[in-house]
Amino acid sequence: MPRDGSVTFGDLIGKLDVLRVTCGKCERAGLYRVDNLIRRHGHDGRLTDWFHALTKDCAHKLSPGLADPCGARMPDLLKLGSGTVPDGPDAA
Repeated sequence: MPRDGSVTFGDLIGKLDVLRVTCGKCERAGLYRVDNLIRRHGHDGRLTDWFHALTKDCAHKLSPGLADPCGARMPDLLKLGSGTVPDGPDAA
């Protein structure tokens, strides 16, 4: 599968054990084990594809216009670039 600059599940190995998804608008929240995501979507599975499928039923995403967009995020991904990814039992 072409990478196209996307982060893959394999990129998370050794950096995150659990991937958090949160939304401040609809209170969506979830914890997804990276090893399970790799088993299900493959080492080269792209997070963008998975995230799009995960949030496809979001009412904000389905509404026309950009006035009130979907607020779902993967906050730990932002920390990957800074090298401050939390680890341990209190991370998620």
